[in-house]
Amino acid sequence: MGNVDILNRQILNAYWIVAAMVLAVEIMYFLTGYGNAERYDIASLLRRSLLVFVIAGLGELLYKAFRRHGRQIVIGVSLTLAYVNYLNLSVYMENAPGILLIFPMFVPLIYFDRKLLDLFGVLNIALYTVFYFAVERYFYDRGFEGFLLMISMLVASLLLSRTVLVRAIEIGRQVEHLTQSQQDLIVDKAVSQRMLKTDALTQLYNHVTFYEYLEDLVDQSERNGLQIQVAVFDIDNFKKINDSYGHLIGDLVLKEVSIRIGMNISPNDFAARYGGEEFAVIFTEKSIEESAAFTERIRAAVESANYSYMGNHPVTVSVGLCTYEPEDTAEKMFSKADAALYRAKRSGKNRVELYAAGQDVAVQRR
Repeated sequence: MGNVDILNRQILNAYWIVAAMVLAVEIMYFLTGYGNAERYDIASLLRRSLLVFVIAGLGELLYKAFRRHGRQIVIGVSLTLAYVNYLNLSVYMENAPGILLIFPMFVPLIYFDRKLLDLFGVLNIALYTVFYFAVERYFYDRGFEGFLLMISMLVASLLLSRTVLVRAIEIGRQVEHLTQSQQDLIVDKAVSQRMLKTDALTQLYNHVTFYEYLEDLVDQSERNGLQIQVAVFDIDNFKKINDSYGHLIGDLVLKEVSIRIGMNISPNDFAARYGGEEFAVIFTEKSIEESAAFTERIRAAVESANYSYMGNHPVTVSVGLCTYEPEDTAEKMFSKADAALYRAKRSGKNRVELYAAGQDVAVQRR
């Protein structure tokens, strides 16, 4: 509705401009004595000009009072002004320009409204018929051939306008269909890309995407000193959960752990399911102490979660954490975190271990 209001407002403003232009033309004709101007005085000129501005002002009032019928009011004002201006200019010339009466036929095109076009087109033809026999024929002595020519122009304008409007609507529908098809392709592509990047079960990023992101961040750390840490999580005794409760329950546990991880990291961090019961998180823009606090929070959240579907059997995770050091690669960072995880497992599980310099690291290859 807002766009139509703006459009109506612009058209009404244009009517004021047209009124001012017609007034200027009339004044010019009056002062130069063009056509039959010498037969009329200044009072007649002012009355005709005032009528044009009264009609424009009345259109403003009607539009404000009946805005829901704004289109009909705008086109009605256009039609009225056309005949008044046509009549005014007939004072100065024997054959006023017929374009004044054709112009209202094109206003409905702006709204892409075929019913309005047909309604006002037929109304315009009927009005001119009445106008000719009531005014032009007797007061301006216009011949019948002129009437037929004007009617032919109005009918041709209506048919042309209908053709243009039908074609415009067809093109609009084609553009809309094409736009919708492009949007569908974009959505499908986005979904496909997400499926390639994420793990279907947990909706976290997958192993491959984790390494792609880690390699980019390691490069940023080397170039710009970005602080990053990697944490590797492993669900304790997960094989026993699967053996005791089945793989369906095991999948529920994986989902629950992934949710707890996602809830306890910041927006700039990156969580992935590395594989099996193993998860990985890349912490960014944090000190090692801050990342250790986030990691401990995740461990506690997993331990305190409700696993009612397996009789509240406790689920815990062991975690290894390391920080980036000069000349580290993505593979080496993961291996350092994995070595710290191995130490957490050997130290009793359900704990967070930080990588200590000198630990044995076996760099894993993808």
